[in-house]
Amino acid sequence: MKIAISSLIVGAGILAACATTPSPPGRSYVAAQVAVANAEKLPVFTYGNQELTVARQKLEASRFAALDGKPELAEMLAVESQVSADLAVAKTSLGKVNATSEDMQNQNKALQQEMRRNLKATP
Repeated sequence: MKIAISSLIVGAGILAACATTPSPPGRSYVAAQVAVANAEKLPVFTYGNQELTVARQKLEASRFAALDGKPELAEMLAVESQVSADLAVAKTSLGKVNATSEDMQNQNKALQQEMRRNLKATP
């Protein structure tokens, strides 16, 4: 009788340990974590802040879905998170290129004006 009770307690303990141990994150979740971390290293706050916020929210929702035993939903949310983080990076890159281009155009205009003034000043 004592052996049966001991076996039952050990079995219940093992079952409880298995039930509370979260499954390891999937590849999509890890890829999304990396994408969000990379986006956070860039100055996305100027151009891609909204997308980065969405990426963080989707990543957290993916984690909760995995903990709730919904692997398909967790996978989908992780992929969406990665896409949002990549979009934040792309918008940031585009914004920086556009800002640099505008700056160069302004400098070019200033140089052209200076050249015109110099041509008018020479006899």
